Amino acid sequence: MPTPRLLPMVHIIPPPDPLRVSMADGPMEDLKRSINEIGLLYPILVLAKYRDAHDNLVDKPIKGRHKDAADADAYEIIDGHRRFIAVEMLKWTTVPAMVCEDAEQAKYAMMLHANVCREDVTPYEEGVQFLDLATKYSWSMDDLQRFFHQSEDYINDRIDCVRRDQSVAEAVRDRKIGLGHAKEILKCADPGSRAMLLEQAAVHGATIAGLREMRHTFAREQAVAQGELIPNSSPQFVPGAVIPLEECIWCGQSTEPEQFVNVKVHQYHQADLKAVLDKLSLRALLGKAEGA
Repeated sequence: MPTPRLLPMVHIIPPPDPLRVSMADGPMEDLKRSINEIGLLYPILVLAKYRDAHDNLVDKPIKGRHKDAADADAYEIIDGHRRFIAVEMLKWTTVPAMVCEDAEQAKYAMMLHANVCREDVTPYEEGVQFLDLATKYSWSMDDLQRFFHQSEDYINDRIDCVRRDQSVAEAVRDRKIGLGHAKEILKCADPGSRAMLLEQAAVHGATIAGLREMRHTFAREQAVAQGELIPNSSPQFVPGAVIPLEECIWCGQSTEPEQFVNVKVHQYHQADLKAVLDKLSLRALLGKAEGA
């Protein structure tokens, strides 16, 4: 993909069906004001044109007279005519432009520019576009970042959404889940776990935080099944072991067991809670008093 470059305004020609724009056009005045204040955010798209032996403009370079699009005789606007008229009214002598070398590339570029302005485009559709540009036109990551004004992570997230798991990609495409849900689901290496998370999100409306907790649970269960020791987990039951009496976590007493209630806490917070109770609970305070 060529880098946007400055082209002389005198070498730009209007599209075959130019827009009718007058100085009294309110939106045009707003566009002029915006460009004058912050510049032209998106370059116009143009198609390289070459003069043949009969002085007609054609789409292909003439052998012996032209090398490539950089050697074109003129550039026909294919997208951005209103922007061009606005900068023309502002008396610019050059305009930033993205030069397409053939009609097929120009057609595809027009579709991309239209999608840049769409608010309803899905991350899946963006990912498909990024992949098409990379495979059909050999665009690099730098090309994609420069054209779409997006980060490498932004682009990679959408490409992963398309390539990693077809079911997840289709759910994003059909707007059943968002990209955040898809990213959380795709963190699961196990296809079965991904399928369960996808169902929870697409069918039962699970939140991203909920999917994250379920993913952690799957990972812990899988680790236990493989005999691994999970950090901050409760000691596993050993046959023949003496089961100690339950104690109150605050006072450390086993009396009045009928008053015991369940205290819910995430498994991975147990160690943190125990550390706090070891310092602040009634049992800790009584122990300090006895020691004193």
